[in-house]
Amino acid sequence: MRSGFGFDLRSMEIFVETLERGSQTAAAESLGLKQSSVSQSLANLEEALGVALLDRHSRPLEPTSAGRFFYDRAKRLLNEARTTRRELVSGAFGRLHQVRMALVDSLASAVGQPLIDVIKRHTNDYTLTTGLSHMHGHALLTRHVDIIISDDRLENYDGLERHAILGEPFVLVLPADWAGPVDNLRWLARQLDFVRYTPQSLIGQSIERHLRVSQLELPARLHLDNTFAVLGLVSGGAGWTITTPLCLYQAGLDRLQVRVVPLPTEPLRRELTLVARRDELGDLPSQLARDSRRLLERRYRAELERHLPWVLPEIVTSR
Repeated sequence: MRSGFGFDLRSMEIFVETLERGSQTAAAESLGLKQSSVSQSLANLEEALGVALLDRHSRPLEPTSAGRFFYDRAKRLLNEARTTRRELVSGAFGRLHQVRMALVDSLASAVGQPLIDVIKRHTNDYTLTTGLSHMHGHALLTRHVDIIISDDRLENYDGLERHAILGEPFVLVLPADWAGPVDNLRWLARQLDFVRYTPQSLIGQSIERHLRVSQLELPARLHLDNTFAVLGLVSGGAGWTITTPLCLYQAGLDRLQVRVVPLPTEPLRRELTLVARRDELGDLPSQLARDSRRLLERRYRAELERHLPWVLPEIVTSR
């Protein structure tokens, strides 16, 4: 057999036709083949699979138990193949079969449900996952997902399309009742614990790299793997952190008992980008990017206007 599976679509078609017609001769006539070709194909199929598929002593031909199992699977695969061919020939492939998408947690909280509504208009099925964003790039490159929105643009890889979603600054976040100085992180770390993101996260790596460039070596006592945990500790008075306005929005600006001020170092920014494999999904990536920016403009910026108006000039949600 040509296929490493032990069968291909042609051999399945011959097997199904033989069973449904009741003989190899009738199958050969239906398919426009020689009877010897049908017989050889069936023999090759059984040899490759290592099982007998037909009871050749019965008239008309009947399947063995393995043959019945294979017949059911073959019918389904052949129907799917015929549907695929019809859609390709007719050009009816604008609606995708499935889209798999991965988002950074903070963006999923901000615009996840409206984005799902957009995806539903373009596909018959979808999956959406969140989690550590450094895993999203790997999932896209290994074809486990089709679209990511991440702080990793995958700049070193060709064959990808990229659409900017959000640019935002990092900010300093302290307990609401903190009344001390906020312009010296080294001094601040001696008064309160620095609540870090885990170094496995891209946001954590960006913060740690920035601190090294700023020649700030701060005690490493608290490493947490999600924004809710980080800001929960700060809100409870356990320490201070560095994060972004979108992460604050994710955790709930109305609920948090925190004080937010500009970062007293050189500016540090985060850029969220939609990345997809080029030319595979039509205009869906650019459509999702436009809708993401529109949703952020309507929801996220409005919330910042209420709670952190001073940060708005640093927020970029349009391209």
